[in-house]
Amino acid sequence: MFSTGTDEIVKRKVFFGSMMFETAKKDNGALGITTGVENPAPLIVLFLLLTAVLALIQIAFRGLKQRREELLKEISGS
Repeated sequence: MFSTGTDEIVKRKVFFGSMMFETAKKDNGALGITTGVENPAPLIVLFLLLTAVLALIQIAFRGLKQRREELLKEISGS
């Protein structure tokens, strides 16, 4: 992502165009890197998707934990 030639000025967009990395030549001859968010939509979609997946995992864990408790009660009551 950051690899460029010695004097190349490059602008790269990553993660479906949501983030931008750009190199710029400075007055003293050095190269500077600028980063930013171009389009926040893919980042928002990723956040919502990860939140939904983590919520489903938590619900499944609670259900399995409850089922385990029920089975342990059955075994100890017999």
